[in-house]
Amino acid sequence: MNNTKTALDLTASVRNDLFDNVALALSRVEGKLSFLLSEGLDGNPRIADSFSQEVAQETKEMVNKTRHELDKVFIQLSEGRSKFLNL
Repeated sequence: MNNTKTALDLTASVRNDLFDNVALALSRVEGKLSFLLSEGLDGNPRIADSFSQEVAQETKEMVNKTRHELDKVFIQLSEGRSKFLNL
């Protein structure tokens, strides 16, 4: 039983660290990129250069894709924990 608790604690710790240190950071980056890609108060784009806008948009899409992949990892961790508890 002690090994079970240790494995469950490790799984929870990994999940919490991924959320605190990776998922939240990716969310902040995505939010900042969304802000940069929006219009300013004057109605003009915040990033005037079209190449820079394109790079920012591509980066935002990569961050979003990474967040979705991380969500899959969270699901796998949760499913693994559930299977482990049902043994």
